Amino acid sequence: MPDNDHYVIIGNGPAGNHAAATLRQKDKDAKITIISDECVPYYYKPRLTDFIADELAKEDLMVKSPALKDIRIRCGQAVERIDPDSKLLFLQHMEKIEFSKLIIASGGRARVLPTMSGYAEHLKFVTSYTDVMEVKDEIRKAKDFFIFGGDLVGFKFLRMLTSMGKTVTILIYSEAFWPYHLTDDMLAQITKSLSKFNAKIIVKDDISTIDEQNGSYKVKTQNGIEKKVDMVFSFNGLSPNIEFAKGSGIDIDHGILVNEYLKTNVDSIYACGSCAQIYNPIINSYTTSIGWPNAVVQGEVAALNLLGDIKVIEFVGRKYFDLEGVKIKTTWWEEIEIDKDYNV
Repeated sequence: MPDNDHYVIIGNGPAGNHAAATLRQKDKDAKITIISDECVPYYYKPRLTDFIADELAKEDLMVKSPALKDIRIRCGQAVERIDPDSKLLFLQHMEKIEFSKLIIASGGRARVLPTMSGYAEHLKFVTSYTDVMEVKDEIRKAKDFFIFGGDLVGFKFLRMLTSMGKTVTILIYSEAFWPYHLTDDMLAQITKSLSKFNAKIIVKDDISTIDEQNGSYKVKTQNGIEKKVDMVFSFNGLSPNIEFAKGSGIDIDHGILVNEYLKTNVDSIYACGSCAQIYNPIINSYTTSIGWPNAVVQGEVAALNLLGDIKVIEFVGRKYFDLEGVKIKTTWWEEIEIDKDYNV
């Protein structure tokens, strides 16, 4: 590799870190930098609820990977924009980072529905370590909670709260699982499964208003239900974190558009993980994926192809999440039959 090669990865999740580890394995001398707007290094996001409940120490939340040796990790650094022509990243305060090849693995941020944008300041999230640190102490002190949406993390959060003896109301929103949609049958199965927890379950309704009242919140639904709670949490999936790529010339839809080799329309720039929409030549469409295993493999494939390989991304391992008794497909690659090993 040329001495001036600098491989830069935007994102500090499983896709970005496995891309970095693969690059290091294949090129022992390469200059590799991970840039992340997260304030901590690589960590297990699925374990955040255990961390909130003090069932997991901070040091056990962090991923310890010897494969990341000699890779520079810049935490707390948000990318403002990309200039592909000059191969520059502009960080906050307009600091410039040169790259020879780039992998975008920036993941997603909490999705706030347009109908809820007026109440965004009242909503809490459990999307990142930073989110959790802002609310962890408050969660332990609070007694009454309102959860809007659901999604995979939301149901895990519900189980955690009820195990802590909290009073919980959950309004399950069928569009919380974008790009997936809950049918009536799926919603009925999930409601039945969640009934074993000590929680008030609301379906086929929506939030009308959220009013702050002396440190607590009064939530009203369109069907006339009213709840006074200490905290309101939103779990409506993720929106790809790609604001910095807009206007760069990189093709974008909901996420970064890539081909089956995870390459964007711009030379030397790849994308992977939940920020990417991958072209599937079998169905002639772009689709997304969810889940840690998919992100890991995408990161590895993006790195290999960046180095000159021609490897087509395929689905991996677990093909379904068990969402309270409902099977949610996690792979984007082909129409597949349900297998027996779908549990998380």
